[in-house]
Amino acid sequence: MKLSTKGRYGLKALYFIAKQEEDEPMSVSSLSKLTQITPAYLEKILAILKKHKLVVSSRGANGGYFLSRSASEITIGEILRALEGKLYLADCNAGKCENNCCPNKTIFKFLYDKINEVFDKFTLEDMVRGIYE
Repeated sequence: MKLSTKGRYGLKALYFIAKQEEDEPMSVSSLSKLTQITPAYLEKILAILKKHKLVVSSRGANGGYFLSRSASEITIGEILRALEGKLYLADCNAGKCENNCCPNKTIFKFLYDKINEVFDKFTLEDMVRGIYE
C-alpha cells in the first residue's frame, strides 16, 4: 500500500488545523505556508474532508477551516479512507481477483484488517502529541 499525496497532504493539513486554537479558523493561505502545499491543491483536499464531515469552514475575512469535532475523536484511518478510499494492499482485497482459491487472499485480508486496526487506533490528537504506542 502506498498513500498518494492526497492522503499524506491531507494528514499534514489536519495536523496543523488540529494544532490551531479551537476558536480560530485556519485560512488556506496560512495552511499553505505551513504545509508547503499549493492553495489550489489544499482547497481540493479540504473539499473532500468537508464532504466527509471532518472539517467545517467559515466564510469572510477571518474565515477558514476548523475540525468538525475534537481531534481525539478523529482517527487517522477515518482521514485516510476519506482521501484514499479503502486501504487495500492488493486487488484481491478489492474484489478484483477472480481466483477464489488463491492463497494470497487470506494473508492480504489479514494484513488489510491489521493495517486498518492500527490506523483506527490512533487519533489526530495522538498525531499532534506524537503518541504512537
